[in-house]
Amino acid sequence: MKNNSKNLTFIKTYFIIGSILIILFFTLYTNSLLKQVRKELEVFPKIYARFAEISTKENIESDLLEIILTEVIQKINYPIIVADANNRPKYWKNVDPTIAINNERMKVLISEMEKNETNIILKEPITGEVISKILYSSSRTIKRIKFLPYFEFGIVILFIVVGGIGLAILKKREKESLWVALAKETAHQFGTPITSLLGWLEVLKSKTANCDDTQLIEDITDNMQTDIQHLQRIASRFGKVGSDIKIQNANMDMVIQETIEYFRERIPRTSKQVNINYINKASEQVICFDPELFKWALENLIKNAIDAMKDRSGNIFVITYDKGDRFFVQVKDEGCGIPKKVQTQIFKTGYTTKKRGWGLGLALAKRIVEEFHHGKIYILKSETNEGSTFEIMLPKNYT
Repeated sequence: MKNNSKNLTFIKTYFIIGSILIILFFTLYTNSLLKQVRKELEVFPKIYARFAEISTKENIESDLLEIILTEVIQKINYPIIVADANNRPKYWKNVDPTIAINNERMKVLISEMEKNETNIILKEPITGEVISKILYSSSRTIKRIKFLPYFEFGIVILFIVVGGIGLAILKKREKESLWVALAKETAHQFGTPITSLLGWLEVLKSKTANCDDTQLIEDITDNMQTDIQHLQRIASRFGKVGSDIKIQNANMDMVIQETIEYFRERIPRTSKQVNINYINKASEQVICFDPELFKWALENLIKNAIDAMKDRSGNIFVITYDKGDRFFVQVKDEGCGIPKKVQTQIFKTGYTTKKRGWGLGLALAKRIVEEFHHGKIYILKSETNEGSTFEIMLPKNYT
């Protein structure tokens, strides 16, 4: 609960502080651009004002040149060209030197500026004759303003994506910590009743030593012994979740046979008979894996296969084969099948189609196979009312 609370606080802090910083950044950046635009736009009103002052003078062209040199050319940081009425350039600034030295390229640039209507035409007040032209390109500030909405949109999307990824990672870690805590607590809780059952089993054996039907008592106690040992193994398995496991060379054939035999003795005896069949096609049996954990994953698949048979007779097949450096185990049933719409969900923690259960079996099997053994587990085939086939792929040599 503490980790959950900390994660929630972290996410809230991220979005609150992040939103404030983004808003503050955009505000300051936008104000900076607006100040720059305002400063750049002040140049042209000054030109018109000074032009109005000298419009009555005789030597207007000389004075106009002085205005252009002092009020315009020296105060801007974007490309500008001063040309005569025939578009011959007289003065320029911030123009690419390779263009400036080429008259033809300068004429092309002037024509483009005229087409874009980024120019000021100065005329003689009385005659209306064009005295000069001031042509300019968009300033860097204007270009920044054009791309500002896209830039802001990109920053916001990036902020949301990073937050979403962070939230997903925190949720995954929270689930994993819950898995480990649940596993450790389950292993701890198993310990006391298992010890107690072992003690009572010894008492039962001593009290029934003189019973007439010794074979029956022996069968009962043997089966009880087997189940208690199985409980001990389960406790051991839960203890391994969240801990470092030791992958070792082990006989897969032996592990599968032990698992199948355990289930064969415990399948409910009804009018509907379910048979578990083992078909071994593998040329190599000794591979690198954790026998106890893998047996747990296999048990979950066989349990699901038995449940899928429901009230029908049929067969469950456990098939093994190998290809190169990979070992495959299939669990095939003749049950009800898995609807396609849920096939992508069944390995997720908490997902179940049963009335009872936490939806941990297949999720646990997936974790054992893929995280602990670097293998793969998947639905090979499933058809409604025809059955399902799950397949596990393990590397023979664990790396």
